[in-house]
Amino acid sequence: MLQNEGYSIGMETRNFKQTTGKYLRELSVIVVGIIITVGAGLWINNRNSEKDFKEYLTAVKLEMEDNANFFDWYAKFLQKSVGYAEYIKTNDKKSLNKDSLWYYAVTDSIGCGYMNIRSINNIKTNAFEMFKISGAMRQMKNKELLLSIWGAYTKMEDANIFLNTCFQMKREEAMKEMQLEVDGKPVAVPMQLFYSTDLPQAMVRQCEDASMMLRESLSKLEK
Repeated sequence: MLQNEGYSIGMETRNFKQTTGKYLRELSVIVVGIIITVGAGLWINNRNSEKDFKEYLTAVKLEMEDNANFFDWYAKFLQKSVGYAEYIKTNDKKSLNKDSLWYYAVTDSIGCGYMNIRSINNIKTNAFEMFKISGAMRQMKNKELLLSIWGAYTKMEDANIFLNTCFQMKREEAMKEMQLEVDGKPVAVPMQLFYSTDLPQAMVRQCEDASMMLRESLSKLEK
């Protein structure tokens, strides 16, 4: 009887060990599977995050190039207005030529005439805004480069505000001169109040400075 009981206990102990061993093996398989799955997920997420970061940065780079090209063009476009400012400063109002006044008044393929009162808001910031909102910006390790890009966009927006302000001043002066024309009191030197200042030259400089900062950041970005 004791032998049977000992045999039974031995069998139970052996079964328990086998069951426990089987359970531990199955558990280890599950744990290893979880580790592999989580590891693979993290690896994929890291790869996707890195891919997204590169795509956002590429979009920002293309946007900066477009903005730099725009400011280069705008600086040249405004040179005609600078020419008018120099013309009325170096000539007496009685000696101003009607053909010359007409030439400088008209906006054409050559440039912006002094009577042009509409600014061209063609700067782009969507890619940079998405870069900020997405959180991809946090992945940029080169903080100096990040500050350079941010500074270029800030300068670009400041230049745009300055240009819009100048065009608003031109609109206000043009409206006053139109009213004087209606009242039978035409001015001898059109838009003299605005063009006798350094604002036309400052508008060009703002464009050139914005383009320069954008291109400096681009050169750092391409290294």
